[in-house]
Amino acid sequence: MGNFITEANAQRKWYAKIASFVSFGQYKLGTNNGNILVQDRASGEILEERMPTYIKLGIRVLYRVSKTTAENKRVKKMLYAMSVKQGQKYTDPSSRREIQPFINFHRLNEEEILEPIDSFPNFNEFFYRKLKPGARYLGSPDPRVAVSPADSRVMVFPTISAAQELWIKGHRFTIGRLFNNLLPPEEVAAYEAGSLAIFRLAPQDYHRFHIPVDGILSSPTNIDGQYYTVNPMAIRSSLDVYGENKRCFSFIDSTHHGRVAIVCIGAMLVGSIILTSTPGSYVSRLDEHGYFAFGGSTILVLFQENTITFDKDLVKNSEKKLETLLRVGNTIGTTKT
Repeated sequence: MGNFITEANAQRKWYAKIASFVSFGQYKLGTNNGNILVQDRASGEILEERMPTYIKLGIRVLYRVSKTTAENKRVKKMLYAMSVKQGQKYTDPSSRREIQPFINFHRLNEEEILEPIDSFPNFNEFFYRKLKPGARYLGSPDPRVAVSPADSRVMVFPTISAAQELWIKGHRFTIGRLFNNLLPPEEVAAYEAGSLAIFRLAPQDYHRFHIPVDGILSSPTNIDGQYYTVNPMAIRSSLDVYGENKRCFSFIDSTHHGRVAIVCIGAMLVGSIILTSTPGSYVSRLDEHGYFAFGGSTILVLFQENTITFDKDLVKNSEKKLETLLRVGNTIGTTKT
């Protein structure tokens, strides 16, 4: 139950049908609120994501009080300044004292962390920690199966229109804007006709991300932008978070899935997106692609038309606006080619 509420609460089996009837909307699936429910694929149980109360309150104020609050220039400057300041704070040696309380609050599994806890010089280096070999593994040896690139909460949509209808409510979101209008029209159209998977990383997650399909990796393109939170409330507001936040995109020319796009998106309090992969090289599923510095963040993986069929349980949950908790290497879908 590591990242969520107590084991006792988890054992109550709050399934979607029951949770949707809880009063005041705090635990209602698919609504905009500070409380986030996800389903752990491994256990099948629905759990509340652990989050400090002050963060919940901040999200409610910023993204619920007014549709225009978060788009205010002063607010944008504040979010940027907060991200820079937080990055400086967590690279200071004194931030080491934050590590153990963070582990305790989120109930992280120390046994899977590669380096000893007392070896980290600051909190940020702990945040993008490496894991021991074997801590994550491929869910299928079949190269036609795409896998999760991150420990994350996942939503999948067979079509872009379904994603916009059910989840992405930003009134300016388009595939063209996502890529900063840098792609030729025919390539934009190919992704508009395709499928989308969204992988949201919470601060407590393992923050290195990996390759979801086998193939040749392109050079990355970096785009400067805002530092809005990637919390579901923001995604389901009028903001175009994915099209405005700082981001970096690459492509994988794969044998089985066509040309797959990977978009790494920074968020509130995220200082940087660091790629550790080698452009132009052949990459395999589970190879490391990079890591995020402190904060929440998101990875979008876009498939062109008829190149993937997502796993049924992920599609079913996404239709209910319920994120599914996955780990690196868990299967997300397959193709027949």
